Amino acid sequence: MRFLLAGGAGEVGRHVSRYILEHGHELIVLDKAPWTEAGGLGTHAAVRGDLQDKKLVETALAGADVVVNLAWSFADDAATIFREDLGGHINLLEAAAAGRCKRVIYASTAAVYGAPLSEPVTEEHPCLPLQARKPLYALGKLSAEQLCHIYHNGRGLPATVIRFWWAFGDTIGGRHLRDMVAAAENNEPLRVVAGAGGTFVAMDDIGAFILAAAASPPSAGGVYNLGSLFLTWTEIAAAIIEIVGSRSPLIESSGGSWRGPAFLNERWLLSWEKAARETGYRPARENGVLRQAFARALAGCAGRAALGVAR
Repeated sequence: MRFLLAGGAGEVGRHVSRYILEHGHELIVLDKAPWTEAGGLGTHAAVRGDLQDKKLVETALAGADVVVNLAWSFADDAATIFREDLGGHINLLEAAAAGRCKRVIYASTAAVYGAPLSEPVTEEHPCLPLQARKPLYALGKLSAEQLCHIYHNGRGLPATVIRFWWAFGDTIGGRHLRDMVAAAENNEPLRVVAGAGGTFVAMDDIGAFILAAAASPPSAGGVYNLGSLFLTWTEIAAAIIEIVGSRSPLIESSGGSWRGPAFLNERWLLSWEKAARETGYRPARENGVLRQAFARALAGCAGRAALGVAR
């Protein structure tokens, strides 16, 4: 198959692009940033440009079987989200519908749920973007999802939406993780909320689902949570302390007494049972191996990738 990957130069896009090529597919990456991830892998091309450029999008998409949209500005202002991000998304959908693409796969976020009201969080959980920590971001992503459904129902464009909380590969980003690493390096206390945490998804599991969804008719029009393993902030902080070789004390608080960042007081336990049932999705590695892989990602975040898993 021939894939067009919008946002392929981003953190998730770099991993997904390599996964697609490693599995023998053709790839075109469309991104504002330069993309240099292919190495000697497969048939590929890079198109440098903005999704708001309608003609560029149409040209890049010509001949593509599957469109994967990972592009998003992550801005926190309405003008950028609703004019630029969604405008580019519409250009992709229009070009995909006109070109009779076999599938569009849109990468959304668990933030569309707003805040977990029950667990595990399934796709039937209400979408309450106004309750999200970043409501503009959540509302923009939910709007992009709804556009996929409108084009699917009204234009016959097969579209699949995926939602996930936090992805990791060889490394993992995130301000809160960097703050924890910095605190551990200074032997400062690492404070967490008991039981809080979230469902992380491995980059290769995202890639595997994309290939499965591209070839699986039942997933057209569907919305799917993706995940690989659940980790608490207590587990993550303990791993950071070990990786860094820190003397930091690990202090657990109750949610009611927490005065730190609200994000660290949330618990995102996502269910991916629907994806497993309808597409055969499952994490490629067992839980113990995934934990080791996550520790290696943390080591990369801590600038200690050469150490591998925690000491």
